[in-house]
Amino acid sequence: MTNTERIEKIVASHDVCEYTFGDYGQIPFSDKVIHICRSDCPRYGHCWACPPAVGDIHDCMERTSAYKRFCLFSTVAEVSDSNNLAACLPAKKAHEALSRQIRAELRQTLPEHLMLSTGCSICDTCTYPDGPCRFPEERLSSMESHGIVLVNLIEAMGMCADYGNDMVVYFTMILYND
Repeated sequence: MTNTERIEKIVASHDVCEYTFGDYGQIPFSDKVIHICRSDCPRYGHCWACPPAVGDIHDCMERTSAYKRFCLFSTVAEVSDSNNLAACLPAKKAHEALSRQIRAELRQTLPEHLMLSTGCSICDTCTYPDGPCRFPEERLSSMESHGIVLVNLIEAMGMCADYGNDMVVYFTMILYND
């Protein structure tokens, strides 16, 4: 069984909306993503799973280059207002919990992989920068923290990112070698 088949078997056994596979060269990267993080994301500088805690953007982009394939999967949840971050937080936490569950299953048969998602939401308040991460082995960094231009990738892979104002969609990427 190939690693792609292993991943598909695990991902397909969970309540995901869509999933697809691709080659590393299909992933759009830009070091400009860090500027969006810095200016638009409230987690920037406040979370171990996000910049600047994850390290230099170029080092993060380099970290991903050790892998030649990826799987991208999504979950969708109904929310009262998809433009309200607080309303979406329970769905984000559920997506991250599912991603961690899939990663735990993958670790049994595919120890060499990198999972990136929406950024960690395990703790209500992150210890960054004043203390060490409470759950470093469970933490998931965001795709954007690694320079991935997610909106372009979703479009290129033919996945759906808009299900209307009362639905929210989240994505996770598994980078691996076959």
